[in-house]
This record gives sequence, structure tokens and C-alpha cells, in this order.
Amino acid sequence: MKFTSTDNIEVDRQDQQKINTFSRLNMQYHELIRLNQARKDELTRLSDGKDEMELMDDDEKIPFKFGDSFIRVSVDKARTLIDEQVANVKKQFEEDTKKIEETHKQMNNLKAKLYAKFGSQINLDDQ
Repeated sequence: MKFTSTDNIEVDRQDQQKINTFSRLNMQYHELIRLNQARKDELTRLSDGKDEMELMDDDEKIPFKFGDSFIRVSVDKARTLIDEQVANVKKQFEEDTKKIEETHKQMNNLKAKLYAKFGSQINLDDQ
């Protein structure tokens, strides 16, 4: 049986759950992409800051941001703190990259199932 664009396919409870799951995964996917871009930007800022410190004396005290406050620390200590921050951000970036890949696989799986049933009557592409 061929379906035309005027054919109505009933959406049962399982189909609706798949659509809702796809929607949640899609929102999660885009949020993870946004977070990873922010982490890339943070890594760039940390790298730039560390490069700027190369021109300073190791004994010099500079302001370093902890939370909402700035504390004066030696350049050597600041380098160590930046290295720790870089390691943490990279770890988070890698974890989120894995989550992005997993989420994308789940979305593609659901998308294939939903398009197989509903064809052109459903739009699961990003706008």
C-alpha cells in the first residue's frame, strides 16, 4: 500500500513516546553542543592567559580569579592553576563529546524508525 501526503497514520502511544524521546534528545544534543563550544572558548582564553604570563617574572604577583574573587598569586602558581583548569575543561569536553556522539546515535535510530512509519508526514530535521 502506498501512502500519499493526505493519508492519515494513527499515532499510538509508543509512537508518541518515541517522538517525545527524540525531542528530549534533540534538546540535550543542542545543549551539549553549546556547552562544548563554551569549553573550547574557555580553553582558548586559558591558553592566551598562560601565553601572556610567559613574559612575566616568576616572582611577580598577579590577580587570579577564584569564583567571583581575585586573589594575588605568583606567576608560577598561576601557571599551575591554569594547567589544572585546562585539564579539567579538557576532561569535561571529552566526556561531553562522547555524550554528543551517543545522543546523536540514539536520535538517528529514533529518526529512522519514525520516518519509516510516518514518512513525509513528520519532520524531525533541525530548522
